[in-house]
Amino acid sequence: MKLIRTYFYTVIISMLFHQTVSAHKNAIPFTSTPPFYFSAGSYTSKIISFNSLINKKKVLLSWTVDENQETDRFEVERSFNGKAFVFAAMVFGTDKAGIDYYQFFEKMKKSKTYYRVKTVAKDGSVTYSKIILAG
Repeated sequence: MKLIRTYFYTVIISMLFHQTVSAHKNAIPFTSTPPFYFSAGSYTSKIISFNSLINKKKVLLSWTVDENQETDRFEVERSFNGKAFVFAAMVFGTDKAGIDYYQFFEKMKKSKTYYRVKTVAKDGSVTYSKIILAG
Protein backbone atom coordinates (compact mmCIF):
# COMPACT_ATOMS: atom_id res chain seq x y z
CA MET A 1 0.00 0.00 0.00
CA LYS A 2 2.85 2.35 0.86
CA LEU A 3 4.43 1.67 -2.54
CA ILE A 4 1.20 2.54 -4.36
CA ARG A 5 0.79 5.74 -2.35
CA THR A 6 4.38 6.77 -3.14
CA TYR A 7 3.85 6.07 -6.83
CA PHE A 8 0.61 8.08 -6.80
CA TYR A 9 2.29 11.11 -5.21
CA THR A 10 5.18 10.87 -7.66
CA VAL A 11 2.79 10.92 -10.62
CA ILE A 12 0.84 13.90 -9.22
CA ILE A 13 3.99 15.92 -8.52
CA SER A 14 5.33 15.07 -11.97
CA MET A 15 2.10 16.24 -13.60
CA LEU A 16 2.07 19.49 -11.63
CA PHE A 17 5.72 20.15 -12.49
CA HIS A 18 5.03 19.43 -16.17
CA GLN A 19 2.08 21.81 -16.15
CA THR A 20 4.13 24.60 -14.52
CA VAL A 21 7.06 24.18 -16.92
CA SER A 22 4.76 24.06 -19.95
CA ALA A 23 2.99 27.23 -18.86
CA HIS A 24 6.32 29.06 -18.71
CA LYS A 25 7.12 28.01 -22.27
CA ASN A 26 3.71 29.26 -23.51
CA ALA A 27 2.86 25.67 -24.34
CA ILE A 28 -0.40 23.97 -23.69
CA PRO A 29 -0.27 22.05 -20.42
CA PHE A 30 -1.06 18.36 -20.40
CA THR A 31 -4.56 17.30 -21.26
CA SER A 32 -6.34 14.17 -20.32
CA THR A 33 -9.09 12.20 -21.91
CA PRO A 34 -12.11 11.20 -19.87
CA PRO A 35 -11.92 7.75 -18.30
CA PHE A 36 -13.74 4.90 -20.02
CA TYR A 37 -16.71 5.13 -17.65
CA PHE A 38 -17.30 8.82 -18.43
CA SER A 39 -20.68 9.56 -19.96
CA ALA A 40 -21.65 12.87 -21.50
CA GLY A 41 -25.30 11.84 -21.37
CA SER A 42 -27.57 9.53 -23.19
CA TYR A 43 -28.13 10.25 -26.86
CA THR A 44 -31.28 8.62 -28.10
CA SER A 45 -33.26 9.30 -31.19
CA LYS A 46 -36.72 10.72 -30.77
CA ILE A 47 -39.78 9.40 -32.57
CA ILE A 48 -41.48 12.49 -33.95
CA SER A 49 -44.51 10.72 -35.42
CA PHE A 50 -45.88 7.18 -35.34
CA ASN A 51 -48.88 6.13 -37.44
CA SER A 52 -50.69 3.05 -38.70
CA LEU A 53 -52.66 2.37 -41.86
CA ILE A 54 -54.72 -0.70 -42.69
CA ASN A 55 -55.02 -1.78 -46.32
CA LYS A 56 -56.20 -5.18 -47.60
CA LYS A 57 -55.85 -6.83 -44.18
CA LYS A 58 -52.29 -5.57 -43.81
CA VAL A 59 -51.09 -3.15 -41.14
CA LEU A 60 -48.55 -0.58 -42.25
CA LEU A 61 -46.67 1.18 -39.44
CA SER A 62 -44.61 4.25 -40.24
CA TRP A 63 -42.55 6.44 -37.95
CA THR A 64 -40.32 9.48 -38.28
CA VAL A 65 -37.18 9.78 -36.17
CA ASP A 66 -35.00 12.74 -35.21
CA GLU A 67 -31.35 12.22 -34.13
CA ASN A 68 -31.40 9.12 -36.32
CA GLN A 69 -27.60 8.72 -36.32
CA GLU A 70 -27.75 7.68 -32.65
CA THR A 71 -30.08 4.72 -33.33
CA ASP A 72 -28.86 1.15 -33.47
CA ARG A 73 -32.21 -0.52 -34.11
CA PHE A 74 -35.96 -0.41 -33.63
CA GLU A 75 -37.99 -3.27 -32.21
CA VAL A 76 -41.64 -3.29 -33.20
CA GLU A 77 -43.81 -4.73 -30.44
CA ARG A 78 -47.42 -5.95 -30.70
CA SER A 79 -50.19 -6.47 -28.14
CA PHE A 80 -53.78 -7.63 -28.37
CA ASN A 81 -54.82 -6.06 -25.05
CA GLY A 82 -52.64 -2.91 -24.96
CA LYS A 83 -50.72 -4.10 -21.89
CA ALA A 84 -48.65 -7.21 -22.62
CA PHE A 85 -46.38 -6.55 -25.61
CA VAL A 86 -44.38 -9.13 -27.53
CA PHE A 87 -41.61 -8.74 -30.08
CA ALA A 88 -42.94 -8.54 -33.67
CA ALA A 89 -39.97 -7.42 -35.77
CA MET A 90 -36.59 -5.70 -35.80
CA VAL A 91 -35.79 -2.76 -38.07
CA PHE A 92 -32.17 -1.62 -38.23
CA GLY A 93 -31.21 2.07 -38.17
CA THR A 94 -29.73 3.63 -41.30
CA ASP A 95 -27.05 5.83 -39.63
CA LYS A 96 -28.32 8.75 -41.70
CA ALA A 97 -27.82 11.98 -39.74
CA GLY A 98 -30.85 13.99 -38.67
CA ILE A 99 -34.39 12.96 -39.59
CA ASP A 100 -35.24 9.63 -41.22
CA TYR A 101 -38.35 7.57 -41.97
CA TYR A 102 -39.09 3.91 -41.26
CA GLN A 103 -41.87 1.45 -42.09
CA PHE A 104 -43.01 -2.01 -41.12
CA PHE A 105 -45.97 -4.04 -42.34
CA GLU A 106 -47.56 -7.35 -41.51
CA LYS A 107 -50.82 -9.21 -42.06
CA MET A 108 -53.43 -8.39 -39.48
CA LYS A 109 -53.47 -10.95 -36.68
CA LYS A 110 -56.70 -9.73 -35.05
CA SER A 111 -59.18 -6.97 -35.73
CA LYS A 112 -57.65 -4.75 -33.02
CA THR A 113 -53.90 -4.78 -32.42
CA TYR A 114 -51.80 -2.34 -30.42
CA TYR A 115 -48.27 -1.43 -31.49
CA ARG A 116 -45.33 0.43 -30.06
CA VAL A 117 -41.72 0.91 -31.19
CA LYS A 118 -38.81 0.30 -28.87
CA THR A 119 -35.79 2.43 -29.87
CA VAL A 120 -32.39 1.03 -28.91
CA ALA A 121 -29.60 3.60 -29.16
CA LYS A 122 -25.96 2.84 -29.93
CA ASP A 123 -25.11 3.47 -26.28
CA GLY A 124 -27.64 0.82 -25.22
CA SER A 125 -30.28 3.17 -23.85
CA VAL A 126 -33.91 2.36 -24.64
CA THR A 127 -36.99 4.50 -25.24
CA TYR A 128 -40.53 3.61 -26.27
CA SER A 129 -42.93 5.31 -28.64
CA LYS A 130 -46.53 6.03 -27.82
CA ILE A 131 -48.91 3.08 -28.16
CA ILE A 132 -51.18 3.13 -31.18
CA LEU A 133 -54.22 1.00 -32.05
CA ALA A 134 -54.49 -0.48 -35.52
CA GLY A 135 -57.92 -1.75 -36.33
